[in-house]
Amino acid sequence: MLPLIEMIKKIEGLKVDYLVADLGYFDADDQKEALLKHDVAVVTEFKTNTNIPEHCSPEGKPECEQGHALMFDRFDENTYTAWYRRDEEKCVACPLQGLCVKQFGYSFTYNPFFRGPVPQESLLQEQMLKFRKQVELAFAQESNQLTSIMKHKKVPMRTTKRVEKWFILRDAFRLVERMIAHVREMILPPNHVAILKKLQEIQVEQLSLPLAA
Repeated sequence: MLPLIEMIKKIEGLKVDYLVADLGYFDADDQKEALLKHDVAVVTEFKTNTNIPEHCSPEGKPECEQGHALMFDRFDENTYTAWYRRDEEKCVACPLQGLCVKQFGYSFTYNPFFRGPVPQESLLQEQMLKFRKQVELAFAQESNQLTSIMKHKKVPMRTTKRVEKWFILRDAFRLVERMIAHVREMILPPNHVAILKKLQEIQVEQLSLPLAA
């Protein structure tokens, strides 16, 4: 994902604020680097075995000490802090109302999965994750067509390191193909294929003479 973000940033006139990613190719460190270095907020879900932060619902939404869900207010891009405010309707009968602060700040760098510009269970996250699933479905349909119609074989890749190695191999193969094309065009004679076939026929003929004798 990070190499993709770096390539996107090089495209003049293209400004990307949000990207949605699969956790198979992305982790917390990548998420921090994407926002801190490239100013791109990457939206992800979290795995079922992820440690939920303290005072947080199972869905990843922050809560006050009384277990009331907090409402997302804003994200401070200068301090990378996600700010939440209390729900006034739920705070009316709360015994800690007089002691409770009005706003709660959470550091993005401390926990990027739960403290980012796009909160867990928010409408924007829901729409982005839904769009990602639609894209994955389209990719799956095209992949099945490659397998069933064009007889191409799929090679599943997991983890970022393996995907990066696959792209390196792909680029290496493309480089070799271009080198071969360059040699054929600039170095070999125009009729080199015909010459090779003629030499092959001569060799076959020479090898068959002793057998005929």
